[in-house]
Amino acid sequence: MDIRSAHSDAMDLAEKAEIARARGEEAAYRRFLKRALAKEVAAANLAVEQRAPEPTRSILLRSAAHLAVDSGDYRAAEKLVSIALSGDPPEEIAQELRSLFEEIGFGRHLHLQGIKLHPNDVQMVLVGHAVAPGMAASDEFISRVGTFQKMLYRTSESDQGRPYRERGDPKQVVERPLQLFVSVPRAASFAVSLKVASESQQGEFPFAESVRVIDHLVDRLQMYDREDFESLHNAIPAIDYFENFVELAAELAPDGERVRLVGFTTLRDGVETRFEMKRAVRPESKAQKFVPADGLGQLIGRVFFMNIKDEENPIIKLETEDGNEWRLKADQEQLQKAVRYAATLTRVVATGKQVTRTTFQVEKFRAVRRKSKER
Repeated sequence: MDIRSAHSDAMDLAEKAEIARARGEEAAYRRFLKRALAKEVAAANLAVEQRAPEPTRSILLRSAAHLAVDSGDYRAAEKLVSIALSGDPPEEIAQELRSLFEEIGFGRHLHLQGIKLHPNDVQMVLVGHAVAPGMAASDEFISRVGTFQKMLYRTSESDQGRPYRERGDPKQVVERPLQLFVSVPRAASFAVSLKVASESQQGEFPFAESVRVIDHLVDRLQMYDREDFESLHNAIPAIDYFENFVELAAELAPDGERVRLVGFTTLRDGVETRFEMKRAVRPESKAQKFVPADGLGQLIGRVFFMNIKDEENPIIKLETEDGNEWRLKADQEQLQKAVRYAATLTRVVATGKQVTRTTFQVEKFRAVRRKSKER
């Protein structure tokens, strides 16, 4: 067996593994992946033994290390990366190998390794330039813990169908069961446990509110990370909650430099569930904080949806002429006008203030006058 044929066999098996995974055939995926790893390790070992020139040597070792990570064999991956770096790889590949070495440590610490989690616990791991063993830049860590707690509250409020809270703290019935407690960082990484409970050190039953909210939040973060916004919107149909989730998820996600990876481990039905956020959020893609305007503005369009069952928080939606949808807020007098305009599909001018990206506080409605036809 030569280097070329061993590598070719490994890539064929790796492709079969990906096809099996796409079909949901986990056992076949693992079987093909194990065989692909064995073939690629054989090719890499031959490259080392035969003193193959760079970059062939380091590329094969890097490829084998990636397959080892995918297989969960982190010790083998560490050895392969170390051998590759002990040679003279091109700087670009050397940098990739160093990043892969960080990812190996990240993957290792996503596994609990003797740490006992309850169903209402989340292990969070950070990797990047702002992170050292057992330490992390305070702004990167504290901001992500704060963002995670906000997302817990918002997930609970959204799932309960509560009106969107523009500002202020959540109601006690939401906040009380979702208190967040943080463990000390664990050695050799920046990994901490986040306990979500009504009291510190409390283990919760699988049907508890904290467990349900954690499961929903992690599922939705995975949708965000793979950019499956259609599924995410189905899970969070209310536009205010959806936009808020996307904005907070962007704050939680890696920035690609100071923090390159953010990972979570949870316990679901007694089984570890691991999730890695690898999507780097570029500065230009981060949602800018909305600043309400001081003056009055106008929207022109048609009221196309009304729901006034909840008298305190009626839902009024208007579609403007450019196709954008707005949620309108209004007092009882303006609300009655909106009802009439919706029934007759009348074009209206809404005068008021924009209070969020998609919400408009109406002070006055009026119908758009039709131009009289020339005789």
